[in-house]
Amino acid sequence: MRFLVLGASGMAGHVIALHLKERGHDVVGFSRRRVGFVESVAGDAMDAALLERVVREGGFDVVVNAVGVLNRDAEEHRDRASYLNAYLPHRLAALTADLPTRVVHMSTDCVFRGNTGPYTESSFPDGETFYDRSKALGELVDAKNLTLRNSIVGPDVNEEGIGLFNWFMRQEGPVKGFTGAIWTGLTTVELARAIEAAALEGATGLVNLVPDESISKFELLRLFNERLRGGRVEIVPSGGLSLDKTLVRTSGALSFRAAPYEEQVREMAAWIRSHADLYPHYGLDR
Repeated sequence: MRFLVLGASGMAGHVIALHLKERGHDVVGFSRRRVGFVESVAGDAMDAALLERVVREGGFDVVVNAVGVLNRDAEEHRDRASYLNAYLPHRLAALTADLPTRVVHMSTDCVFRGNTGPYTESSFPDGETFYDRSKALGELVDAKNLTLRNSIVGPDVNEEGIGLFNWFMRQEGPVKGFTGAIWTGLTTVELARAIEAAALEGATGLVNLVPDESISKFELLRLFNERLRGGRVEIVPSGGLSLDKTLVRTSGALSFRAAPYEEQVREMAAWIRSHADLYPHYGLDR
């Protein structure tokens, strides 16, 4: 299959693009800076003319939208967040409406404010921040395209990336692990596997793409520590945060089922070591 991955230099996008290429697919990345691991187009997704030309003339089977303006940046740059988080997915659907090309869009559990769930695909998005609301508006729910709703964690080619895993890999001393922060997300490696499966199946609609189990941030950090830090980082259990955005999957639109967390983190660690040249800031050998 032929894929266009928007946001191919980002935390999720680079894993998705490279995984698909290594699985034998024809992949083009689109991001503000060129990437070297797949065929690449440099551009801003807000450049409507450029994006339209790339999407409509590329002969793609699937456009994967991994572009987003996160958290604080969304609050500080509401114009850009409105365009990229809320408008862009629908623009992509419109651009491909008369083509065989389908859109797979990445949403987030942050469409919910937390502690009022668990949340199914039909739960009302009650997120409160500008990021939360803009991402909720961007979800595609139709009979041609697919929205995958979940949180993600994984390696980042950007040493300064704000993700939880990047933060943890910089820690040396004791760190807090929140026992009351409950997570139902995926590693980006597992997400990439799910996207390939969804594309091959032609899945559509909205899917809470989560495992059958949840995990606390404390236990998640313990898995990172075991698989990637040799248990060297002391993780102190803390009840200082209580936040539960547990997603429950009720949709049968996609046959792919997410692996348990221990398996996901083991496969993520193997991915990082086998692509160590992308992540020199983690100091891991192949």
